[in-house]
Amino acid sequence: MANDKYGNIDELLSGAGSDEKEDNTPRRSRRPSPALGVMTGDKRPTSVTDGLKADKQKAEKALEEAQQKFEMEKADLLKALEEAKSSGSEGAPIVLTMPVTKQEVTFELRRVDTSLIDVSPENERIQEFLDEISLQDILPSIKKHGQQKPGTLRPTKDGRFELIEGSRRLAAVKLAKQEYLALVGDVPDADVRELGIIENKHQDVSPYEKAKAYQKQIERGEYENWTQLGASKGISSSHISRYRACVELDEVFVRILPSPSDMPLSYGETIAQLKKKGERALIGKAQELLDMRKVALSEKTELPDVEEVIKILKSAVRTKVEEPKAWKPVVYKSKDGKTLKHSVTNKGATKFEITGVDDSQLEKILSFLTTTLKVDA
Repeated sequence: MANDKYGNIDELLSGAGSDEKEDNTPRRSRRPSPALGVMTGDKRPTSVTDGLKADKQKAEKALEEAQQKFEMEKADLLKALEEAKSSGSEGAPIVLTMPVTKQEVTFELRRVDTSLIDVSPENERIQEFLDEISLQDILPSIKKHGQQKPGTLRPTKDGRFELIEGSRRLAAVKLAKQEYLALVGDVPDADVRELGIIENKHQDVSPYEKAKAYQKQIERGEYENWTQLGASKGISSSHISRYRACVELDEVFVRILPSPSDMPLSYGETIAQLKKKGERALIGKAQELLDMRKVALSEKTELPDVEEVIKILKSAVRTKVEEPKAWKPVVYKSKDGKTLKHSVTNKGATKFEITGVDDSQLEKILSFLTTTLKVDA
């Protein structure tokens, strides 16, 4: 009998508990269909693929629970520190359990000079996109009241720090010319990427930034291709196609949005389609919108939202197609009887009718036309 991680397969398939019929001939095993399993209430995986999916879902659920626990634990400890701040305990150490390694890491709440902080390469968010407009949801509050929620740092060489989570707050604090409030501790490498993902749940990165991160994972050899990456992460083939289109975006089309996070997943495909209609006009309009953004930054004026931006880009390549004009035939004649008749049909097709020429002359005419038009048979 065959056995695997899901139990005794032969017993599952036989349905009876015996491998022989009454006439002692071997019973032929048949795998029950998934539909039959549902009808009979059987929730056992019907294939190895189903089992792997179940394992993946179980692991993802466990990791999500660990993330939630980490956030709750962090919030409770920060609340306790806030209450005790008056007694001078802001620098007191706190201990947090990491979501991946389950290690307990001791953190110290500190204020750090922003010039000493480097954003982790594992952070998916592209820092160059963070300006006063894209940070308008947190910047005014930080300027007025200071940074209230700390980020996470770990010490590196030469007295510097690697930012694990809180890059938007770091950018806002830099603009406000303040020190950065952070929990500083020796976070294990395995937890670095996961803590960055926790941060992005509060303000998700754009499809462009996510697609760039996926591309890096493929380039590092974590996945062989986009199809494998999509299957592993549970992303549909249509969404994977849209992420691939986002990777091809010129940065100018990301920068013209109020915030990269406003970008719809279909944005890359939309821009690719508009390029086919008029790439030069499209890029020209995008540059105009980027100039508008620079003015808005200096003069504190409002920018069009993402839907308005897409409408403006579409209008830039929306040109009226003129109906072709038909030409009346024009006939050219030579003294030795040769004629050339030239006309244009109402569908815009040019026609030449030549009479009185020999094969060698016709070949020269044909050679001239194919060479001039750079066409081949």
